Amino acid sequence: MNDTRQHILQISLILFLQKSFKEVTMREIVEKSGLSKGAFYHYFRSKEDLFKEIVTMFFTMGRIDYSKFDSDSFNTFYNQYCDHIDNSMNRINSMFDSGDKMSPNIFMILFDAIGKFPEFLEMELDNYHVELREWIRIVSKAREEGEITSLSSDAQIAKLFLYCTDGVFIRFVNSAQSANYKSDLLSAFDTIYNGIKV
Repeated sequence: MNDTRQHILQISLILFLQKSFKEVTMREIVEKSGLSKGAFYHYFRSKEDLFKEIVTMFFTMGRIDYSKFDSDSFNTFYNQYCDHIDNSMNRINSMFDSGDKMSPNIFMILFDAIGKFPEFLEMELDNYHVELREWIRIVSKAREEGEITSLSSDAQIAKLFLYCTDGVFIRFVNSAQSANYKSDLLSAFDTIYNGIKV
């Protein structure tokens, strides 16, 4: 990605995290970026286009290629999943200046985006269904191979892991990141796994 474009995205992301989409002005973005108005408009036609690219970037970073995970063991699978999530979090945090970190306002950015651009809700739902299918597949395989046993259905177990991911993420962001996301998520996954393994 072009360095100037990346610079605009980083500056804008920080502004959108500090305020809502509505409160951030184009003038403020241009001033904070240190660019001329003309230079800014060379990269983005409007604040909406800029905002849409930021949110698209988040959705893209959140997508997971499950084919890269080892599916021979459910335990190995969810450990690799935690590694992937941790790497994604590090990539997102690398976008911030050293003094800034991801804040709970990240949720406001996503809600603003879904309100302004309904296709993002569709993307999020599609992504959720893809993830759920993959988790159901690996849970089913682990059950067939005798790694896990449970009265809960494969779908219920898969949802438990996915909802756990969401819950730990919300706690992590809301705790000003004083916790270790990966270790907290892995600890939660291990607890569930120990309850269902043979």
